[in-house]
Amino acid sequence: MNTGIIPRMTKKRGYSREFTPQTERRVRFEVDRIPPTLYDKVLAKAKRDGISLRALTLTLWREWVEK
Repeated sequence: MNTGIIPRMTKKRGYSREFTPQTERRVRFEVDRIPPTLYDKVLAKAKRDGISLRALTLTLWREWVEK
């Protein structure tokens, strides 16, 4: 039965191609024991700013390494 309600779809943040690996080698990195309140704040701000956590994290890594 059609109720006329259109499901809300969230806009997906684009996958940053800025950090595309130049080789077939892939590295997976996992962070454990993140304080939940910090994670919630970071996730909310990233969503508001339209940036993926991957792009945010890799940008911070790159800036730190280049110092």
